[in-house]
Amino acid sequence: MPEPDAAVMNRVRTLIDETGSERTQLLEVLHKVQAEFQHIPRAAAEAIEQAMNVPVADTYGVVTFYDLLTERPVGRSVLRICEDVPCCLHGSEELAREAEQRLGPEGQPSADGAVSWTRCACLGLCDRAPAALYEEKPLAPLHHQDIASIGDRRA
Repeated sequence: MPEPDAAVMNRVRTLIDETGSERTQLLEVLHKVQAEFQHIPRAAAEAIEQAMNVPVADTYGVVTFYDLLTERPVGRSVLRICEDVPCCLHGSEELAREAEQRLGPEGQPSADGAVSWTRCACLGLCDRAPAALYEEKPLAPLHHQDIASIGDRRA
């Protein structure tokens, strides 16, 4: 159930108070908002605009630039599979197809909200391709068993 806008805005203001309201703190605030709500809700961007003087458009510019941030809800745990060239050459596309079979459509949380998966840009783990992050921890190289294990944990 979505949070009411006022509750989201109040929580985001608290996060800003804890972090700092300088524009240089925007990315840190966005990471905290993402952790709290599993995405960056519109009401959060509005609270950031009011408290940090960062226009909503600028906030969403940052959100859409970074793969670790999203404006759509994701699962509480997220598998991010790298899709850059070294990882593709080492089988990341095949692993992405397996993730879709086991975990559901890309970018959508499972019915229980526990997990989602998505493709992402380079994770800086090219020497251990194919690479992924799960719960923000590296899985490199990523194996079929890793995806199976993630699927089994939520079953």
